[in-house]
Amino acid sequence: MVDVPLMHSLVQAVPLSAGLILVGDVDQLPSVGPGTVLHDLIDSGVVPTVRLTEVFRQAAKS
Repeated sequence: MVDVPLMHSLVQAVPLSAGLILVGDVDQLPSVGPGTVLHDLIDSGVVPTVRLTEVFRQAAKS
């Protein structure tokens, strides 16, 4: 649930020589602050994404 100001601060703090890997849930709750950063990044098609197809959140029979 990262908003635009927090993502801006994060990107500014990452050195140019470093990579940034974001892990999240596209169906997560929206952030309290402005923006839908993860959703917008995924929808843009600009960054490579991987979508998991198996649910690991709970037991299979629960």
